Amino acid sequence: MVGTSKKRRNLLFATAISAAAMAIGIGASVGVSSGAWALMEKPAAAAEQESYSRYEPLDDKVLVVAGQTLAATRAYYQLAEKELVPRPAGFTDYISYQVGNKYPKFAPGYPQSYQGNDGLLNATNWGGGEQCTDCLLHEPGYEEAVIAIGMYIGGPLGEKGEVCTAKDHCNTARIANGDLDHLLRDFAGWLNQLGERPVLLRIGYEFDGSWNGYDPQQYQAAFKYIRRFLEKQDVDNVAYVLQSFGYASYETMQNFYPEADQDGPYVDWIGYSYFTNTNATVGKQELRFARERGHKVFIAEVTPHTGDCAKQIDVVKAPAQAKQWIETFDQHVRENRDVVRAISYINARWNDSEYSPMWSQQMDHNCPGYFANSNARLNDNLDVAEFWGEKMAAPMYLNGEANLYSKLRK
Repeated sequence: MVGTSKKRRNLLFATAISAAAMAIGIGASVGVSSGAWALMEKPAAAAEQESYSRYEPLDDKVLVVAGQTLAATRAYYQLAEKELVPRPAGFTDYISYQVGNKYPKFAPGYPQSYQGNDGLLNATNWGGGEQCTDCLLHEPGYEEAVIAIGMYIGGPLGEKGEVCTAKDHCNTARIANGDLDHLLRDFAGWLNQLGERPVLLRIGYEFDGSWNGYDPQQYQAAFKYIRRFLEKQDVDNVAYVLQSFGYASYETMQNFYPEADQDGPYVDWIGYSYFTNTNATVGKQELRFARERGHKVFIAEVTPHTGDCAKQIDVVKAPAQAKQWIETFDQHVRENRDVVRAISYINARWNDSEYSPMWSQQMDHNCPGYFANSNARLNDNLDVAEFWGEKMAAPMYLNGEANLYSKLRK
């Protein structure tokens, strides 16, 4: 049901609702498959079999993208040129709608103010590294690349840096009220000129992170508004991702999830971050939620880390630990192959306090300097890079190749 053109998605959604209503009326439990009655004795299995997310690989492979800054993305593609890793299927970048604040004082871009769509068309650095989604599209090697965009919709921050939560002046509320339509209209124009290039849009990524301050109701309203606004602007090359930090409770997933309405779904993918070296708890409720709702999963932020800020991973100083992390992550993907369909590796020198000072300055993930001593830049240890490349070259992963877009569900 998810992943077709907009008109067909709406038609199939309406058909599914009608079928469900009929089933309730006669006391039966059914699944809907291509608009027809599915196997009545196994509705859950039928629903799981037929559901998919837009732009997931047709052959159930796992799409591989990399980023998440200009430097990190370019570096990963350089590894591909050296044949140490497969050329990725695309890249990740970020844009910000934190209207109402200046960049942090430690940011290379200070005292610039956030204008909205920061990081989309022009290179800028608000502290996490240089961002510019469009810049890469004008460079060789990105002609057929999927784009994963993290869209920050938090703020504005208070005078002492306090997050904005459940207030009328929060940017989530302003988006839902139409106050930032001029920015969304510009964004829609940029998306439309991409043609058939697929975009995975992570609206308000890590929605459950306390450092973002998202109120569930305001977040839902903003998420819904953004999707319907873009659709009204004839944007039809975007799949919408609901991404958690990776440790959301099931109740939190329910509270933030924008339910479908008569015009169709709001969420195409469930996403989460992977900053850990154990698979005991990460993504558990997100995976469960995705399976129940018929969504595929995008592990949208992936980088070597133990999950403990006192025990960070540096590919240069601790290559054995980095390789063990790679083994653990690859196992996590394999154990959840029924729903995991995309991953994004963060090829960053988190510990570069000049290029990305945010990670040493900012209280993040309830821990000061969570990434301050981390280095995930594979280029700094080619042995680790080759080890990662061997994993990504496995048949289960879909990297960059000819006619890539034709191998993704529309």
